[in-house]
Amino acid sequence: MKKILPLLILALVAWIALENPQFLESAPQSGAPSSESAPAGDSAGPVVRDVVVRDRDGRVAWRGDMDLGPAIERIERGESDEHRNDGATFQNREGRLPSKPRGYYREFVVRTPGLRGVGPQRLVVGRDGDAWYTSDHYRSFVRLNIEVRPP
Repeated sequence: MKKILPLLILALVAWIALENPQFLESAPQSGAPSSESAPAGDSAGPVVRDVVVRDRDGRVAWRGDMDLGPAIERIERGESDEHRNDGATFQNREGRLPSKPRGYYREFVVRTPGLRGVGPQRLVVGRDGDAWYTSDHYRSFVRLNIEVRPP
């Protein structure tokens, strides 16, 4: 029985994880952009690793490395997403980005593969080219180590 019990526990955990993928995500991972504890200031390039995007019901809608290159190129070409807030002033009401004068930040939509609507992902770009990514609609941000220059 002593040899079988660990195997039964492992099988139970594996079964729960397969039935409910969020089970394994309950503990925050250090530096994970999807974690609410991810501090503003973590650097990432145009590809943010290990992103988890959740839908409005909290279910995992997408998971993987998020290539922001196409969205950044669209922004720098001056092309707008059809969403009404694409390119709008981001007011930083949550206070999670460095404090700047009103109108300093603009927000841009990053579409989530597989979601019909706009989804929770955004790029927030500062007047000086500083860029921030959020996969969870402003609850946490990852600072990008590149400049983004909208026209």
